[in-house]
Amino acid sequence: MNLTNSYGIVQGRLSVPPNGELQWFPQHCWEKEFETAKQLGYDFIEILTERTFNSENPFWSAKGRDRLKQIANDFGLKIYSSCADYIIDHSIFDNERNKVKDHLLNFLTLSAEIGCKVVVLPFLEESDLNLKTFPKLVPILKEIASQTSDLDLVICIESLLDGPNLKYFLEQVNEPKIKCVFDTGNRIIKKRDLAPEILTLQNWIGHVHVKDKLENGENVLLGTGNVNFKEVFIALNEIEYEGPFVFETTRGKSPQETSKYQMMLCEFFNAEARR
Repeated sequence: MNLTNSYGIVQGRLSVPPNGELQWFPQHCWEKEFETAKQLGYDFIEILTERTFNSENPFWSAKGRDRLKQIANDFGLKIYSSCADYIIDHSIFDNERNKVKDHLLNFLTLSAEIGCKVVVLPFLEESDLNLKTFPKLVPILKEIASQTSDLDLVICIESLLDGPNLKYFLEQVNEPKIKCVFDTGNRIIKKRDLAPEILTLQNWIGHVHVKDKLENGENVLLGTGNVNFKEVFIALNEIEYEGPFVFETTRGKSPQETSKYQMMLCEFFNAEARR
């Protein structure tokens, strides 16, 4: 599946959520998002499963997964990536580890079933990957990699570890199908200069989330926060990153108009980096 520097968007970011929620599954309008994504020029929608198990999410039923595949096909979109937010609120390290691990294994199996090539595992908050939990997570990921070796998936972990430590962690896991997500917004909170992080991680970067943030962590419109997108795209070009860019951005006042703007911004800086 060739998605070289194409565009995806996280499920829920093309709809207006209740109460201004940012990370939100569009329960009653998820099908409409595929039509909107096609109209805006996206190549895929990144499938989202929530922090709390939601049996009504189509991902979790055979009928729903069939519908996901059908509607993506109807609008000429790929099914490329999925994200398991469940581990943000449910610790992979606590006494219910086996329950959480089993949830992840099921998530990975079902992601492969619908055609995903990349899965995002956000090791944040309750499952935070840091220097203290580092030794605990290495064998867990090795076990998950072993149990899913027959699946055509790249598992991309999301972490706030700095570049050198994240690279060292991935080297210790030492599984070719386990890489990392480079999230421009999340990483800018701790590192103002993202280019060295990208150059350090290089081929360990398997997926890119695009967003912009302020120092306080607020998600803002691209170009209005602390991310220097010119330097980001220059660095991604230098390491020859060929994967897609996935928007996990704020919606602005109009999700559709915001989408047009953010694709234009990324296309401009990507072209600048290649000149």
